[in-house]
Amino acid sequence: MREPWPWYSPTRSGGGWFVKLGGDQHSLGKHPIGLAGPQKKNGKWEPPAEIKSEFYKLMSLRNTASKDDYTLDTICALFLEEKAEEDAALAKRYEQVLGKFCDHEYRGQRIGKLLVNAELDKRHLQSWAETFESSQTQRTYISNVRTALNWALKKKDINIVKSPLADLKPPKTESRAVFISKDEHEALIEFWENDCYCDFLKALWCTGARPGEIAKIEKKHLQGALWKLAPTEHKTGRKTGKDRMIGVVGELAEIVTRLSERYPEGPIFRNTYGRPWNTQASHTRFESARNAGIIRPEVTPYAYRHAWATHALEQGNLTPYEVAKALGHQSLQMILLHYDHSRKNAEHMEGIFERAKR
Repeated sequence: MREPWPWYSPTRSGGGWFVKLGGDQHSLGKHPIGLAGPQKKNGKWEPPAEIKSEFYKLMSLRNTASKDDYTLDTICALFLEEKAEEDAALAKRYEQVLGKFCDHEYRGQRIGKLLVNAELDKRHLQSWAETFESSQTQRTYISNVRTALNWALKKKDINIVKSPLADLKPPKTESRAVFISKDEHEALIEFWENDCYCDFLKALWCTGARPGEIAKIEKKHLQGALWKLAPTEHKTGRKTGKDRMIGVVGELAEIVTRLSERYPEGPIFRNTYGRPWNTQASHTRFESARNAGIIRPEVTPYAYRHAWATHALEQGNLTPYEVAKALGHQSLQMILLHYDHSRKNAEHMEGIFERAKR
């Protein structure tokens, strides 16, 4: 049997060194810049030291791999099979992410074919995650892939000794200090015309509430023209011990009446599968809108909260303290430092100086 050995191709994958193992082609890297061109000696390729190092490392991993090792394709398939029995809608969302990762190519090789114990490492996940511009998307997708690997670790009948992706540090999220414009909001409503997600977006636009708060709203929370969330049901409740009050006015009142009749029990804002709009579901929707060029890359569902505060301050009908109360804050600090984007509005700033001269 012919022993594997590196070989050079000037055309394959843009040129570089390769080796074939078990029927699969592996890229060992480009020819180092500054060295003489690839050479053969007695009919055998003479790879440079850097390429030999990659080759021997690859062979070492292959030789020490357990015969019971699984490919990433197999692990993901087993994970999705079990997840589908628990939550079909969630399994479908995981399938989209894991499928993209498995199909990604690293150095000319499809990642799904890699043996998890012997070959998969954080470089593969890092390479794939960096193909997405949004740091929030990268964090979410990295988390999804890790979830599948951590699941495999806990299964006694699967021989995964440790997660090869545990050492990868997800990127820090971009600042949420961005607000969605009215044009972008209206474009999203048109993009998902007659879709149940429009109700969720309109609730964000009308209230400035956190997406997680709107996702929890039930019929029982409505008291007059206000939603009332107990301290245990919202982000700052445990710290402040106070209820969260959210206004239900304008077009939102009709939406709430309609949805409350449809869902008298449990959350009223639901997707087509009858499940609440959780963070992952909204993230998937916004990712598709970004890909379609509907919104800027940095816009997230949380940008609605910034937009509500900014518009309220620009219109001048509310004081900063009233805006803070409407958003559930106990002081003006968060409003003035993070939520007020009115200084970016040139027309609004000009108006301030005009009024100062009166």
